[in-house]
Amino acid sequence: MRYVAAILITAAPAWPLVWGMGVAGGLAVPIGDFADIARTSAVADGRGIFCLTPNTSLTAGVAYRFNHKPKDFARSDEASYDVIPVLLGAHYRFEYLPCMPYAGGGVAAAVSRATVPAPAGLEEHKSVRLGAFAEGGMEYYLGVNYGLDVRGRFISTFGGDKTTNDGDLVDAANYLAFDAVLGLFFYP
Repeated sequence: MRYVAAILITAAPAWPLVWGMGVAGGLAVPIGDFADIARTSAVADGRGIFCLTPNTSLTAGVAYRFNHKPKDFARSDEASYDVIPVLLGAHYRFEYLPCMPYAGGGVAAAVSRATVPAPAGLEEHKSVRLGAFAEGGMEYYLGVNYGLDVRGRFISTFGGDKTTNDGDLVDAANYLAFDAVLGLFFYP
């Protein structure tokens, strides 16, 4: 037992572990083939941060793209396309207080739901696509534990959504989007 205690004490970080959370909102801009079927939309974003060292952290987040309105669909006013990216990754922060620029990335899963016109009414398609994301931004500290977060993020999935437009197959090669968000963060 004393060996286990010695290992844990030795492996423990020299500074206290810190966790945080943040919320943000902004725009999600479709890119590539995805831009052929969807328009720019609003995005809401939430994430948790677990700091391993003063400069490195693990992140987990979820976002919601509000109604990527489909383009060029018959009866497109009835159609909707919603995407919920779930993100797991890591960040590196550069210390320039009160500004802390950061860069990071990780794995993503895009959960999507398309409601499209079909000959017999509206049809709903759901899918989950795995992929990756890269992001960069800056935390600007307004106080000791809280501040503003400005972030840009690129998300790409491996494989796209197949859906129909009045019976015709529509295929986006993959989900590609760039998010630009502004938010608040808090480290209790």
